[in-house]
Amino acid sequence: MNDEDYMREAIAEALKGKGQVDPNPMVGALIVEDGAIVARGYHAKYGDLHAERNAFNNLGREPKPGAVMYVTLEPCSTVGKTDACTKYILLSGIKKVVIGSMDPTEENKENGVLILREAGVEVITGVLEQECLDLNPEFFKVHGKN
Repeated sequence: MNDEDYMREAIAEALKGKGQVDPNPMVGALIVEDGAIVARGYHAKYGDLHAERNAFNNLGREPKPGAVMYVTLEPCSTVGKTDACTKYILLSGIKKVVIGSMDPTEENKENGVLILREAGVEVITGVLEQECLDLNPEFFKVHGKN
């Protein structure tokens, strides 16, 4: 599988939150080790943990060295109803994150990527970007695409 294949799987995860997360976006996340998906997560309900945190919880252990996280939306970098997802990515030791679309909100826009990169995490953006944008048309309409 390649980055696009994994992102399609993350999109499928995101869709599990349909109708449950408004006004937040649907988001899906995967953790991949040695080419295999070892954990999945999605934002299941407004106010609950985000997709990244659910993927870590579903993994139930520390990711192996070389693990990659795939997420349909840039990880949040601020504290709201939950803690910042970037914090947990850094604590996990993951050194590569692949993102579908950027978070358009003023408080998060490009901050998640910046925080991760400044900490030495390799970040790839724009993988299946349009498909990831299409997950949350209202969210992007309200906040602007980018």
